Amino acid sequence: MATGRTVSASFLTARDAQVIKLCSTIAREIAECIEDSSQRKKFISDFGKTSDTRDGGMGVGAGKLQRDALCTRGRQGKAPFSNRNLRWHPLVVAESCPNWAQPISRIEIENEALLVFVVKENGRTKKYRADRVHEMRQRYAALPESWMPHINILKSWNDTLWTQNSCVIPILEACDWQDAVETYAVLGIAVAVEFFGADFARVYDVVTRILAQQTIDPQVSLPSSRFPTNQKEITNCPVCRVSIARNAAQMPERVREKVWQPAWRSTKREEGEDSSIQLMHVQPLVESEPRHHAGNVRYGHRWCNVAMTDHSLDETLDFMEYIVRAHNRCQ
Repeated sequence: MATGRTVSASFLTARDAQVIKLCSTIAREIAECIEDSSQRKKFISDFGKTSDTRDGGMGVGAGKLQRDALCTRGRQGKAPFSNRNLRWHPLVVAESCPNWAQPISRIEIENEALLVFVVKENGRTKKYRADRVHEMRQRYAALPESWMPHINILKSWNDTLWTQNSCVIPILEACDWQDAVETYAVLGIAVAVEFFGADFARVYDVVTRILAQQTIDPQVSLPSSRFPTNQKEITNCPVCRVSIARNAAQMPERVREKVWQPAWRSTKREEGEDSSIQLMHVQPLVESEPRHHAGNVRYGHRWCNVAMTDHSLDETLDFMEYIVRAHNRCQ
């Protein structure tokens, strides 16, 4: 399976670099709102550090904000998925083509080892190899029918070939650059206020002013109408409505028994705590419309996020209500 970094992970377009620089500015200014200098450094190290890469430096170069807001999830397996990539990456894979993308013309395979995507660009045919698709000038979708002629070749590819062709992202994880930036800002505000003691009004004013002054695209007006204004909407878990810095649903902290782990390997056990924060999409991601935006993305408790699975908040609450009634726990 593909196990390495996304192909061309270190290559950014001029706009890519501008977006990451804008997010770096947001993180730096948020940090300035944190009074304690040691906490300020910790915020940057854990959350606000940025990496001039498409994949966030494979989880070690960038902080949590870039990995969650700007990058897609890590992917491995016998498929051309990027092992993290920028969410505004222009080449997506989808079951059907939505109105916010254009279908590619076809796929070719160079020397049975490298994917080539053929598109119509300004009325002319243009080919992009897997390591150059980030240079596409608009969003294109590679649909199922484009892959079918090459099934037998793709079945035979080994790990190395899959890794050097990891160049697409799932359309349900995609969004425009401005939505990724606003998401970065919302998550940054929540963390700074709840975990690092920053004043909400001050941080909010600083962040929205930076957004309003962006020069990446003068046609884009930020903050958008989807950018939240209510403090609790930003800082509280969407499911249990308790601060992300407190235990989920204000439940007593669970004492977890120790489980043996090899001492020579790093552990992510802390990420498995009930109240560890995770990225949440209040309405589940779908292929038909972009849902990774400031109106739909929050940090929430792991327990709450796991409970939602891939359902909407309303569906989750209906499920919980039924369970509570079934056990006669209603007041």
